[in-house]
Amino acid sequence: MNPTEKPAKEKCVITFNDLYNLKQITQVTIRPRSEEIYFVINQANKQDNDYRETIWRVKDQVQQFSQGLGRDSALKWSPNGSQLAFLSIRISPKALNKKENKQPPKPQIYLIAADGGEGLALTSMPNGVLQNFEWSRDSTKIVFISKMNKEELFGPAEEELKTLDPDTAMLLEMKKKKAEEKKVEPRIITREVYRTGTSFLDDRKGQIHVADVSTKKVERWTNSLEDDYTVAFLLPDNSAVITSRQKPGEGDETRNWEFVKITPDGTLEVIVEDHYNWGGYFQLSPDGEYIATTMGKRELGTLGQTSLVIYEVTTGKRHILAEEIDNEKVFLKWSEDSNYLYFVVMEKGTSAIWRVEIATRKVEKIINGDKIIFGYDISTDNSWLAYQSFYVNDPSQLYKYAISSGEEELVYAPNKEFLSAKKLGKTEEIWYDGFNNDFKIQGWILTPPDFDPEKKYPLALNMHGGPHVMWTCHQSIPMFHEFQLLAANGYVVFYCNPRGSNGYGQKFYQACEKHWGDPDSVDILNGVELVVNKGFIDEKRMTITGGSYAGFLTAWMIGHDNRFACAVSQRGVYFLSGFWASTDAARVLIDDEFGTTPLDDHLFLWERSPAAYAKNIKTPLRIIHSELDFRVPISDAEMLYTALKREQPKLDVEFVRYPKEGHELSRSGQPTRRIDRLEKIVEWFDKYCQPKKYKQELALKEKIEKIKEQTLKKMSEKIKNLQKKS
Repeated sequence: MNPTEKPAKEKCVITFNDLYNLKQITQVTIRPRSEEIYFVINQANKQDNDYRETIWRVKDQVQQFSQGLGRDSALKWSPNGSQLAFLSIRISPKALNKKENKQPPKPQIYLIAADGGEGLALTSMPNGVLQNFEWSRDSTKIVFISKMNKEELFGPAEEELKTLDPDTAMLLEMKKKKAEEKKVEPRIITREVYRTGTSFLDDRKGQIHVADVSTKKVERWTNSLEDDYTVAFLLPDNSAVITSRQKPGEGDETRNWEFVKITPDGTLEVIVEDHYNWGGYFQLSPDGEYIATTMGKRELGTLGQTSLVIYEVTTGKRHILAEEIDNEKVFLKWSEDSNYLYFVVMEKGTSAIWRVEIATRKVEKIINGDKIIFGYDISTDNSWLAYQSFYVNDPSQLYKYAISSGEEELVYAPNKEFLSAKKLGKTEEIWYDGFNNDFKIQGWILTPPDFDPEKKYPLALNMHGGPHVMWTCHQSIPMFHEFQLLAANGYVVFYCNPRGSNGYGQKFYQACEKHWGDPDSVDILNGVELVVNKGFIDEKRMTITGGSYAGFLTAWMIGHDNRFACAVSQRGVYFLSGFWASTDAARVLIDDEFGTTPLDDHLFLWERSPAAYAKNIKTPLRIIHSELDFRVPISDAEMLYTALKREQPKLDVEFVRYPKEGHELSRSGQPTRRIDRLEKIVEWFDKYCQPKKYKQELALKEKIEKIKEQTLKKMSEKIKNLQKKS
């Protein structure tokens, strides 16, 4: 090396706080009749312990397009390409002080001109605007959904309130506030599904509104106290909207939907009377002739893969498309000329963009590759695509793809510079026989940086939830960060897709019916044995973890197998009857996956519950759960913890409860809590698999705490002395 040259900076491993450095592209859209690509970047922000979501564009170069402290999402270009509409939650610097931000701002539609400038609010709805808003074909109107209750529907309109004198307006506001308080003290529940996410559902229903872009005047087209609309499209001539609703007269848990046409005066016409699916989302073709959506299998419920279907708007006639593809089709999108319907298929740890020609029903694969495509857009002339993807050593990339030539171009990788300075673990794909040799199972082994196959390493077994999802070596930021963090801390990470996972066909998808925990566990443990047989795993230092359905698997497996040194079970289902009684709409998983309910066969569900085997658990366990988890309520964790304390009083068991968080803690919870959760997992693993490292970390923490105490003591004494002198 030349004496004048600086030595190359040594690469370092992924750390806990690197969560703040990683950037995720969350949406991509193409400006009509241009080469410009616009996208959203999401990044955890340390300053206010939250997230920033900003709009970026690729024009002559990659640059930020929206400014400020807002959270921008749901990008929608006007068909004429003149204005970009998006949802935004705008936050003032003053509002970052949480004490002054008692009423968090609601998402509103903003507009920004194609040549840039400041985004201007189009709406000011008191309850905000839902994600699924759409432009009219002539670019003059936007149809959107905002939720309202009886008082808001039939009380004074926003325009009327503006004309009232200040005292009258204040009295009306106080009356409204009191009425809202009465609804929650006490909270009277009358509906089947009454909470979801981290909050209770209120009495508001989604109402269809249409905004005139030039005048900003908003008209409400519905006044329904029963129908709860969540998505709507304007017909090309703006004469009506096409929307969906749960079939009237059926409960919250129904999966029967209707597609309807609604005119400006509220007149309603049913187009499709009987559509079975978990949700009423759809895409209207640009020419207004077809509704594209997915349809479930009534006889299989959650055990059935969905089909791709289109309905004729004029007749309601249904056509099933792409039946030859034995996997679920997601992310539907029409070409501008309505000739093609595009969709994404997840298959064997990868995903591909396909399309079907409507006239001929011909299906063709457009983009295929060893990556996960998680969002895309099509150019107006149908000649190229832009898409965002996850890749094994980069959780966020933006690509451009020419359809005719197949030429692909990496446009932007927001984490490239950051990751180039990091030492990452290497991933190896494996295939092996599952339970009873009936299916081949796909899995992955992630080894630590500077891996030496001659050494012995602890193993961290990670499992996915669902059960009907698909893991891959190509992960978005939450799992990319978590897996690389475990590898950086000296663990070989193993994960796989056991039976029940998406991406391997209907038979595989359905193969965990009525027996969560049996053959699926064997599928996973066969993979563990294969990794152990490679010779670099210390069998006495193996750990296991997973969340939701994988939390179920974690507790089930340590209740039937003692090979693991320790376990961390997260947001898990441990008592099936309790889960059925307290979850949100997910209770249909019990009805469909097990073919019964606690009302009909409580004993069977108890025998299938991990808590029933607490007396067999000998593995030290840390249970992690969030207090506002309404998908898998914390009562499940309390059941397992209490059972273990009763049956195994000498076992090392800890219950970690996160306040103000829900089922999505690991993916979108407060950044500090996400990092703390990761610290809790690594700490527990180290305690039993790397005790020397654990003791060193513990001693360091104690030293830091003592320094903090001494510093505070000195500061306190200094202040006292200053006060005496004054």
